[in-house]
Amino acid sequence: MEDDLKVIRRVVSKYKDKGRTEISRVVCVQLDWRQPNGWLKDRACREVLARLERMGIVSLPPRLVNTIEGSRGSYVNAVSHLDKCHLATSATVISEKVRLEFSKGNEAEKIWNELIERFHYLGWRPAVGRCIKYLVKSGETIIGAISFSSPAWRILARDRLLEQIGLVSSHDYVINNSRFLLLPVVQVPNLASHVLSLSTKQVVKDWGSYYAVTPLVVETFVDPTRYRGTCYRAANWKEIGTTKGYAKRGALHRNSQYPKLVFLYGLNRKTRSRLHEVTATSNHRDSVAGAKVSSCDCAQKLDHRGHSEAHDRGRESIRGEVTPFRLSPGD
Repeated sequence: MEDDLKVIRRVVSKYKDKGRTEISRVVCVQLDWRQPNGWLKDRACREVLARLERMGIVSLPPRLVNTIEGSRGSYVNAVSHLDKCHLATSATVISEKVRLEFSKGNEAEKIWNELIERFHYLGWRPAVGRCIKYLVKSGETIIGAISFSSPAWRILARDRLLEQIGLVSSHDYVINNSRFLLLPVVQVPNLASHVLSLSTKQVVKDWGSYYAVTPLVVETFVDPTRYRGTCYRAANWKEIGTTKGYAKRGALHRNSQYPKLVFLYGLNRKTRSRLHEVTATSNHRDSVAGAKVSSCDCAQKLDHRGHSEAHDRGRESIRGEVTPFRLSPGD
């Protein structure tokens, strides 16, 4: 670790006038920080550098480009890419085959970003880590968008369950369905679950070819104050618990969100089978435990009632058998 810090300090000092991106690139080359597909971990490296700066270990040059936070209005002054697209205006029936268009590192990604910013309640922001995006189309008409990214770092309900199916080091094998949008004008029954089915099959291939890692499980989080997760249930995803409501802001975690429902889906038949077995066993155990608690409550109530009745009968017996003590004139 100390040797790595020496390299980082030396690179920061030497390339300070080149900017943060060049510094992160050189650090990755010298420390051989690479993804499984051989690409440099430059974005993750920039996060490390920013954290070291907050800790006072290094002093980075000013940012050359302002960070886009993905807040509403990020595209207000930008040229709209949606004006050139054929967006769905109304749909209750899909007449053409639904397909996915890969949207990463191309013009389609700009459309995807703006689409999410305008129509998704969370908006768009640059993804940290790995990410695969798709436009959802019917023929040439855009009807939605979906993306998959690196998973949440730590979710207790997920981590416990994945350990039960043998995925101890789960971070490389789990991906996160981070955004899912069907345009509000598209009201087609069962379309959402159909898109989930298409995209979970496609992302396994693309993630493997893009990042040289084959994911086994996909997770997602549903805000119960807005949605019930109906399309995920219809697509056979398993609800396994809730988050604790913490959101990461810089180096800190703040309890600033409502707990969200956690859903998992196995990306191959074997993993789906194991997830089903474990969740079914867990549900059965919970129902048995609930029944036992209920039985204990009933037994306690009966025992308490029986004890009270016996106590009352005892009091009546005492009142009936004991003669009140009275003083007589001769005593």
